[in-house]
Amino acid sequence: MAVRIPFDEKEALRYFGARPGDERAAVTVDRAFLQLRNEVQPRSTLQQWSCTVVQGAGPEKGRVILENGTEFVSSGLARHLKGCDRLLLFGATLGTRVDIALRRISVRSIAEGAAAQAVAASLIESYLDQQEIVWKKDLPAAWQYRTRFSPGYGDWDLAEQQKIFRLLDCAKTIGLTLTAGGIMAPTKSVTAVIGIDRSGKKAEPAADTRCGKKTKCAACGNVTCPYRQEEP
Repeated sequence: MAVRIPFDEKEALRYFGARPGDERAAVTVDRAFLQLRNEVQPRSTLQQWSCTVVQGAGPEKGRVILENGTEFVSSGLARHLKGCDRLLLFGATLGTRVDIALRRISVRSIAEGAAAQAVAASLIESYLDQQEIVWKKDLPAAWQYRTRFSPGYGDWDLAEQQKIFRLLDCAKTIGLTLTAGGIMAPTKSVTAVIGIDRSGKKAEPAADTRCGKKTKCAACGNVTCPYRQEEP
């Protein structure tokens, strides 16, 4: 593949729902990775926008308004971006060959298909972690950044994904499309925003984090999600 993505086996096992020490699951996940690693063709597109964050009051939801007038409606997103006056807007995908491989593996074995789905989910996250480092190298070191926040997290409606696709022109830039039902194709893809706080102040943990811990899942209000993780 054009970009080497680190494989986080621990994260893939978590997505797979494996229990700690389950060697059989580890073997299945590793086998799935070997079948996917040469199919990955990651691509991403990035834009930086000035924004205004408006916190909701009463029944009115919060909003994040871009400089061109585009509004993202979500109280969770507005809380997450509190203090930010700019944001990074991006889309990323592992490519169509991964989808083809996932279908092929699933037809052959349900268990291996589930493991392959978990591996692909971990790979797109690792790719985004990798890309964040690259993107931020070109930006001032004093800036503070929020964690990634995607449509579907908390109260940010998945339908708002259409706004991101229009802004990024995902079909043209990275070959990523959106079906009428709101499903991304290729499926192992992500769109999200990263808030930028240029004040130099250290970002506070997200307001809806359980136990006051800041994690990758901190911005999401779905506390019953089986993939939710907490960090010490």
